[in-house]
Amino acid sequence: MFATLLSVIPIFGLVMTGFIAKRLLPSHELWKGIEALVYYLFFPILLILEISKANFSEPGLIEALFATFMATLLIALLLFPIKQLFKIENRLFTSIFQGGTRYNSYVFLALSQSLFGSAGIIIAGVFMAYMIITINILCIAVLNLYGSHQNGKKSLGGIFIALLKNPLIIGVLIGIVANLLQIELTGPLKQWMLYLGNSATPLSLMSVGAGLIMMMDAGKMKAITFAIAVKLLLMPAITLLLLQLLNVDGVTAGIALLFATMPSAGNAYILSRQMGGDSEAMASIITWSTLFSIITIPLIMSLIIQ
Repeated sequence: MFATLLSVIPIFGLVMTGFIAKRLLPSHELWKGIEALVYYLFFPILLILEISKANFSEPGLIEALFATFMATLLIALLLFPIKQLFKIENRLFTSIFQGGTRYNSYVFLALSQSLFGSAGIIIAGVFMAYMIITINILCIAVLNLYGSHQNGKKSLGGIFIALLKNPLIIGVLIGIVANLLQIELTGPLKQWMLYLGNSATPLSLMSVGAGLIMMMDAGKMKAITFAIAVKLLLMPAITLLLLQLLNVDGVTAGIALLFATMPSAGNAYILSRQMGGDSEAMASIITWSTLFSIITIPLIMSLIIQ
């Protein structure tokens, strides 16, 4: 556990650096520009670099993906009867749903690299290609059903078009094509891409910290606490059980479990505002799940990393 904690501390140190820097440099345009560079350029370049040279014969990859998919689906299905049982208001339910199922891709990629090296980020890229699609369809469907903004609704076709435009998915797909065609990135091109890719981790984590909103709606504390417990504790527990049942171990099992431990994603707040969810509750879930994950990630990952 101590070794895992040492790997996690610098990652969340960068998150807190971003949180403090945002208070010292509060320019909205500055942080919006940094996040855009990370999202549209730095991380896609990093994914292309790593996936283009990947070996996809890692044992247990399909089983680990299946365990991750099933854990997410089980959590999603579990939340609907809970909504009915406790009579959770529609807008608040959208935030609980997103908070319990969405993951922070920036923290996921950074920790995949920190804990498992190049092999980790390659497998993490494959996980993201599948799970970005799955989770976005689930969350947007729930917001379509329970959100209050009619003009924010999205059609199924619109969802798929938006996903195909996702820069992270594009980066993964370009990397896979380069890998299959055995295109080797060398020389000045590779060095240029390395410079850009190396910027991804620190800037992405600082932008996560800059996006944290320190608030807690006391009237919704039970719902917010429940969503955080589902994401940080129940999701990893189900994933770990499925990995054991499927006899998955090694790096693939580590990445699958790491995926399950991730805090909620900042883009859930934007989607909540666009589609009529409870954006204040969503902001609280994102912030507090990120902070509590500093404790839960090392504890849970120590079950796999010796």
